[in-house]
Amino acid sequence: MNNGTPFLSIVVPAYNVEEYLPQCVDSILRQTFTDFELLLVDDGSKDSTGRLCDEYAGKDRRIRVIHKENGGLVSARKAGLSEALGTYVAYVDGDDWIAECMMEKLCGQASDTGADIVISDFVAAGKTEEPLSQNMDGGDYDKEALKKKVYPEMLSRGEYFSFGFQPSLCSRLFRRELLRKHQMRVDNSIRLGEDAACSYACILEAESIYYLKAGFFYFYRMRESSISHAIIKTYYTDEILTLGRLLSEEFSDFPEEKEVLMPQLYRYLCYMLDNMITPHISLKELFVTGKLKKQLHHFAETPVGKETVSYCRQERTSSRTKRILRLAEENSMGAAVNLYCFRKYEQWRGGCKL
Repeated sequence: MNNGTPFLSIVVPAYNVEEYLPQCVDSILRQTFTDFELLLVDDGSKDSTGRLCDEYAGKDRRIRVIHKENGGLVSARKAGLSEALGTYVAYVDGDDWIAECMMEKLCGQASDTGADIVISDFVAAGKTEEPLSQNMDGGDYDKEALKKKVYPEMLSRGEYFSFGFQPSLCSRLFRRELLRKHQMRVDNSIRLGEDAACSYACILEAESIYYLKAGFFYFYRMRESSISHAIIKTYYTDEILTLGRLLSEEFSDFPEEKEVLMPQLYRYLCYMLDNMITPHISLKELFVTGKLKKQLHHFAETPVGKETVSYCRQERTSSRTKRILRLAEENSMGAAVNLYCFRKYEQWRGGCKL
């Protein structure tokens, strides 16, 4: 620490994670890098999460606890970030855990290169463990390299649909001022794409990024009870539109890059729309309750939704996506019948997923 100020602030948002919090916090306290403070944010938990946070704080002077009313993940991250003192900030969700060398590796690169963001890879840990990497080479990226190699494929690569830069806010370090500027602009109510809503703007403003490729230090726990799993069982049209509107506004701050970013955004939103709609393609929701048609019509009636549908109908997309977009634009019985019949054909063939 320099004059009592830590090099790194680690923010852990926690809500009803009493079962997982000990593994999370213990993995942080075992770090071989020690110049950090740990901010545990109890987001109005109803179980013993808050008590566990206080117990940890009583054992280690690097730990501070913030108790707040429940406001969601974005709100909890903001609360921790507002109190952070470190030069750099890292997020670790309360049900995840990290390798003991993670902060030494990332902080070492931050110190050596002065990068605004240092990125590593992560592991999706469920019934099996799946390593996930960025679609880019490892190493140092200055502003010129970011413009040439990252921005053109930041949200999506080439044709519909291949992810570009993984938007996760975890498994990386951010310079505190950079993260604070863009995190505080994210709507607290956003439940889907909350990482993308912040991370892409940070990447656009960063002067340099270092990517530690094949550094699988962060373990993201896949849980059926998580918010993201709960959302995918419902219609989340408004969440997609909120994310699209927010990213569009963020991109407006970077006029030189906006021309290459907006087509990527349209493909990204179309991909999310397809994922939302496909599980609901049924006789009931197409023709009895009409919920599916109403959701698509609602999407296409908004400015960002209309632009997405118009752009992606001219793109090379999957056969199912083309039918979803047609129904969104036309809102006709013929388009609904066509989508339903094609989906039944897909299911008959064993299911065709993007």
